[in-house]
Amino acid sequence: MYNDPIPFKLPRRLEHEGAVNIETITANKTLLDSDSQYQIITNNRGSTADIKLPSKVDGAWYWLKNSSSSPHAFVVQDSEGNPVIGGSGLAAGKAALVVCDGSNWAVVFQQS
Repeated sequence: MYNDPIPFKLPRRLEHEGAVNIETITANKTLLDSDSQYQIITNNRGSTADIKLPSKVDGAWYWLKNSSSSPHAFVVQDSEGNPVIGGSGLAAGKAALVVCDGSNWAVVFQQS
């Protein structure tokens, strides 16, 4: 509940076991609900790749990073193929945070 006046305290750091995926792709990629929330991708497809987000779920989010060694950008799409980060896509060395409210995926941050 977001309106609780009592603070939630963590006595030590969080570890997101299994939450990081570092991968080189050679084809388009479709993310699943069970995939890591931190995606560091090198696009070796030979051209711009499509990264499809999972179906819309309230509170879902992904940090996406196009590795600086990546020769190509990637475009981020919702599960129906609509652009979330379209145009020339997310260039090499750039990162973005995308979130979902249950109805739409939205870009919170996109490195320019």
